[in-house]
Amino acid sequence: MTAQASPAARIGVDVLDCSELRRLVERPWFLRFSFAPEELVHAESLGGRRRLEFLAGRFAAKEAILKVLGMGLLQGVAPREICVEHTPHGAPVVRFHGRAAQLAPPSVSVSITHKQSVVAAVAIGIPGEGGTAADDGRTASTEPKEPDAVSPPSINTTAPAQRSARGAQTPETTAFLRVRVGQEEAHYGGDLVDGARILRLFGDLVTEITIRTDGDEGLLAQYSDVRFAAPVKPGDYIEARGRLVRQTRLRRVVELEAHKVLSARPGTGESAAAVLETPQLVCSATATTVVPYRRADTATAALDPVTEET
Repeated sequence: MTAQASPAARIGVDVLDCSELRRLVERPWFLRFSFAPEELVHAESLGGRRRLEFLAGRFAAKEAILKVLGMGLLQGVAPREICVEHTPHGAPVVRFHGRAAQLAPPSVSVSITHKQSVVAAVAIGIPGEGGTAADDGRTASTEPKEPDAVSPPSINTTAPAQRSARGAQTPETTAFLRVRVGQEEAHYGGDLVDGARILRLFGDLVTEITIRTDGDEGLLAQYSDVRFAAPVKPGDYIEARGRLVRQTRLRRVVELEAHKVLSARPGTGESAAAVLETPQLVCSATATTVVPYRRADTATAALDPVTEET
């Protein structure tokens, strides 16, 4: 009888000079592409030199983690889907979202170091089942995988509780939709579908999230950072996801993304289509919705209290 070998650890390393990112971190598109909202909020609380050092360290950590996942930049996972926060003692903690959550191993640890203008990061991932997050928060918690089979619209999920940077258990609320775009929705030359179609999906996701958190549909106040990354055509299957990333007494901020997972191929045949090996991002945005005061006090009591802006 032979013992079964333990899964091999995967290691990723990245080193960069802060000067490599000095200009890039001043460009909004790069910040939106590379960093999670939580990381950007913390970065804006720092001074100029410390802000650059912080963002460079996080970017190096994301590069190292991508190597653990077996891929590089622009290969299906956006760096912002890897969020590197920290515990009260300063140890980095990794959280995955979107495509990264589907690929991440159960346990990932990361270490970041700085010396003068150089930052380095090392990530270690243990593959296999049964991985658990350590109490110090160094390992990753991931969102549940969505089913591979194409399902009808309005398939929605609420992710299990995750460990926050403060070490407390906080629920993460998400919503998910998969829809097929019909021929009747093409409005422009080349059978293009207008961007408002995707924004309507985003509106439905935001509505569901506020119903789950507050028992009320709320009122969508604004979209920000809207980016259309690829065209949508009849016959395409679109997966849209929303994730609650911030809340105040009256406002809920939701991060939204839509990916094309099946693509029509009219040039190949009238009914030809293909499954995309890597889902293609078609749109991303951030939405802010307002909920009634009478609902917010009771329905969000279990969540971290945040003072409403004035």
